[in-house]
Amino acid sequence: MICPTCNSNNPDSAAYCTECGASLKSEGPGPTSDRCYVHPDVETGLTCGNCERPICVQCVVQYPVGIRCGECAQVRKLPQFNVPPFYYARAVGAGVGIAFVGSLALLILLVALPFGGLFILMGFVGIGYLVGEGISRAVNRKLSRGLQYIAGGSVLLSALLLGGLILSSLYGFLALAAAIYVALSRLRAP
Repeated sequence: MICPTCNSNNPDSAAYCTECGASLKSEGPGPTSDRCYVHPDVETGLTCGNCERPICVQCVVQYPVGIRCGECAQVRKLPQFNVPPFYYARAVGAGVGIAFVGSLALLILLVALPFGGLFILMGFVGIGYLVGEGISRAVNRKLSRGLQYIAGGSVLLSALLLGGLILSSLYGFLALAAAIYVALSRLRAP
């Protein structure tokens, strides 16, 4: 490749002239501009800061030291959002277990305490919190939409176990909605 500034001969792979240091690549889009290596129909003036392959604005990954292509940036999910299948099994076990124990405890309190009504509804929201927190701890504080579904299903199972206590009135349905919301909020993924 011939340098346009000093006319010295340079290797074809060189980005800068070995004699004067001038850039050997074209400046900006034009007939000799580069095309993105992922999207060959897109002209670009951007290159990866690591491998210097041409990349378009769709392929750019911001990196602390400049822009990189997807391969050089090694884009991965954060470990907090990477939930392996056996964690889902642990979540189901924790959610169902807490739903059973919480329902049983609420029934025992209803028999032992004469002022049930509102206390039972507040206790059911507490079961929602315990289900969400229990699943969160069982899966090492990981977050995912699937874990939220498990938490909501566990709270619904608890409502079905309690039967007429929760599902017999409007306030019971409101308590069910609040309990599900509280359980889901403990496992909320952005």
